[in-house]
Amino acid sequence: MDNYEENLKQENIYLKETLSVIAQQLEYEENKILSNKQKLIAARRDMYENTCHSADDFDKNSETVQYLNPLAIQTFDYQAREERIEKFKKLLISPYFARIDFYEKRYGKESIYIGIANLTNDETYETYIYDWRAPISSIFYQYEIGEVSYQAPCGKVTGEVSLKRQYEIKNSKLEYFFDSSVNIMDDILKKVLSGNTSSKMKSIVETIQREQDMIIRDIENDLVIVQGVAGSGKTSVALHRVAFLMYQGLTSKLSMNNIVIISPNSLFDKYISNVLPELGEKNVSTLTFENIFADVFEGRTEIKSRNSLLEKIITADSMAEKELLKSGMEFKLSKNFILILDAYLNYFEHRMIEISDVYYNGEYIADRHLLKAELIHYNKVNMPLEKRLSIIEARIMKKLQELRKTRLPKLEKFASNYQEHRFEIRPFARLLSIKQSSTLQRIIYKFTRLDVVELYKKLFKNKELFYRISKGIELPSNIQQILDYTNCNLQDRSLCYEDGIALLYLKLKMSGRSSYKDIKQVVVDETQDYYPLHFEVLKHLYVNAKYTIMGDINQTMEKNADLTIYDDIKTILSKKKTTTVFMTKSFRCSYEINTFSSQFIDSNVEIESFDRHEDVPEIHKNSCNSEMEFEIIKGVARYQKEGYESIAIICKSMCEAKCLFESIGKSIGATLLNESADDTSIGVVIVPIYMAKGLEFDGVIIYQTNNENYKTEDDKKLLYIASTRALHKLSLYYTGHISKLIKSSKL
Repeated sequence: MDNYEENLKQENIYLKETLSVIAQQLEYEENKILSNKQKLIAARRDMYENTCHSADDFDKNSETVQYLNPLAIQTFDYQAREERIEKFKKLLISPYFARIDFYEKRYGKESIYIGIANLTNDETYETYIYDWRAPISSIFYQYEIGEVSYQAPCGKVTGEVSLKRQYEIKNSKLEYFFDSSVNIMDDILKKVLSGNTSSKMKSIVETIQREQDMIIRDIENDLVIVQGVAGSGKTSVALHRVAFLMYQGLTSKLSMNNIVIISPNSLFDKYISNVLPELGEKNVSTLTFENIFADVFEGRTEIKSRNSLLEKIITADSMAEKELLKSGMEFKLSKNFILILDAYLNYFEHRMIEISDVYYNGEYIADRHLLKAELIHYNKVNMPLEKRLSIIEARIMKKLQELRKTRLPKLEKFASNYQEHRFEIRPFARLLSIKQSSTLQRIIYKFTRLDVVELYKKLFKNKELFYRISKGIELPSNIQQILDYTNCNLQDRSLCYEDGIALLYLKLKMSGRSSYKDIKQVVVDETQDYYPLHFEVLKHLYVNAKYTIMGDINQTMEKNADLTIYDDIKTILSKKKTTTVFMTKSFRCSYEINTFSSQFIDSNVEIESFDRHEDVPEIHKNSCNSEMEFEIIKGVARYQKEGYESIAIICKSMCEAKCLFESIGKSIGATLLNESADDTSIGVVIVPIYMAKGLEFDGVIIYQTNNENYKTEDDKKLLYIASTRALHKLSLYYTGHISKLIKSSKL
């Protein structure tokens, strides 16, 4: 940029003015809230002292009501000020991220600065920052330089954009800015453009961003599938898509309550929740399948996490145990097991529900054959089994209630024959009626109330039943071992992850679910971690939703995956309009790290490395564990000295990570990343590979990459995932012999 220094000077002046206005308004709100807090406390104390504290004190109830409305208004005002203070604090750190110079014929040229919230000078009424969701801000997202238009409350406004500029502002300081005709989202791409970049490089960056932007703005398709290689910006695209859909929601009624993000674990959930608030959004639901299970079963049944299963697979004592765990998981989450569960539910409905004849007061209330026919008849309208049974139960219980009225006089007459009850004939008759009704109620509940957990257990406990149900369906060669292993595990208080997902599907098929009917967009990240049964569950939960699916078949851990997984998703979700997009450009990692990582994959998926050159990955041989740990401590210190803020030491398992943390964690000021960790964005962390997936760090150290630790095809995938977490620096440390999966880092 020819006039960069002059522009920088002007931008710093504007930033200083803006920060001054923010600081003034923040100070005003903080002073006000202190005064409001004292008034609110005084008002509540006054209400407490002058009103009743018991519902029996009727004389003072009206006085309480008189206090409540003003108190509610004061409380609302206090909370609103709290939100404004929080907004100003965020603006003070980074007030805006973009600017457009917009020319409109009637009003001339204006520089529009765009941030997470509006900022107006209360004295001059000058707008310093426009909220990114404001109608005029849509120009930045929807257009390049040239003629533009946007829909304002007063109608369509047309004009011309002569400049699109983006900023990186941290802690109230302008780090850099750059001009680009498209919106650049990713930090790496921003930094590339902020330097003295060639026109060719700018063209490459803008091409990447246009490809991402097409995905973000796709509102035509009901199912958007994105296969993106490691470092292609999938998660960033997914989150910006969420923000864009909520922006569109200003006119299409899509709010944060209509969107849900499915994440692979709670750590990833926290990671992405730190990104959306930066876009000006909060409270977007992020769920794991474990969360969904807990919600559907209302905490009555527990499920072990997917991470616990991965840990078990990775640390298995033998290959036989590892293969049993993997094959069991793959089978119970497969298309074939869905067929078995569907067949089992059908068999249960027709053969296993033991419906009884119902008698009361000498009358024949319900015939079991007619009840069975009624149950089957309701199935024609595709009503869930539990709903059908509840209708039958309600009808029988209603008839029972009517008959109890006629039964009571007979019971009173019966009670009058006993001298010991002559003074309590009516109460005794009612007690007899209740006991009779309760006994009959238990008989009715026996076939109208279902225990889905016991039903699932019965499928594995009765092997003859299992083989009858699964006749004609292809089963794994070790099915006998899977059945025995599952039957044993089902005795535990907490269900294994794969059994929990299967049980969740069975429950949804039997009872249906209406609590998620308002969800209109489901975003699934790390799709390669899921199986057909997961998507069947989503299909039954979010019946009215459109889907955005983000994945990378190269980043599987316990299974082999190829592009057919996306065909399965299309078939299961069966949406009218579907598109599949490939993001093949990997720009997060340096060219050297990408090249090094590519040795661990055998995929046909094309990977294009971004032309950003840094140091070649380092491989460090050590004579023993204590020396390796000492060298890692030195390596972390070197990374920090070079200015890297986020550093990860990636271990193969949580067991390994805990041991390393106990040994050197304090020395390097590290945090052990587990599912209860709060922040992954800065500092030194020690983390197992399966929890690092989806995250990124400035520098990465992979711990103990010897041939004992990494030797199988599955280990190859783990090394790929671990090495592609690094943005700038990658180092591998080992003792003994280097893994045969790792070639020299010399490129």
